[in-house]
Amino acid sequence: MVVSKRIKTIESLVPSGTRLLDVGSDHAFLPISLFLQGRIRGAVVSDVNEGPLAAGRENVARLAPALLPLTDFVLSDGFNAVDRDSYDAAAVCGMGGELIARIIDEAGDKARVPLVLQPMTQADRLRSYLWEHGFEIRGERFATEGRRPYVVIAVEYTGENTPYSYADTYLGRLRPQGADFSSYACKVLAAAEKRLIGARRSGDGREIHRIEELIRETSNYF
Repeated sequence: MVVSKRIKTIESLVPSGTRLLDVGSDHAFLPISLFLQGRIRGAVVSDVNEGPLAAGRENVARLAPALLPLTDFVLSDGFNAVDRDSYDAAAVCGMGGELIARIIDEAGDKARVPLVLQPMTQADRLRSYLWEHGFEIRGERFATEGRRPYVVIAVEYTGENTPYSYADTYLGRLRPQGADFSSYACKVLAAAEKRLIGARRSGDGREIHRIEELIRETSNYF
């Protein structure tokens, strides 16, 4: 099984020895890869649709048959139909940041475990939701596949809100050095420059100021 750089980056933030809930599982490739490395002791594979769930079961049986009796396959919208006692860490990956935030919000106490999140879009909205709802971002790692940069976020619930700036929502607060983060910052910069054009057209002075500050901060990473 070929594991992409994005999936490897997600794997690097999953706590070892856990029973992992993979929400919206991408055909169970994440838990399969982690199990084959000896990184997890079992899994819960969930999806809102029967098709991906059936594909996940087939992939586990074919690629990691020893994992099959250690895995629950649950038809579920987010965490809703999953038994809280069946997992001790969760991954919610490959969705928009706003959808991931909604899934966590609806989960309530079920999401108060170590989380690994990989937003495909709207990472700014996900970060702001987390900081405003008692979640601490403990790690961010970046991966570039082709020309597309991704961020993977490790989160734990503390119950304490985190202060943040407008730039933090787009760049994170940790901002590691390296080529992958620079690629991510380049994407943030390009999007900010487009938003600045719209803000100037609308005459929104506050938004203009915030975006200009973001552009200045982002430019430090090239």
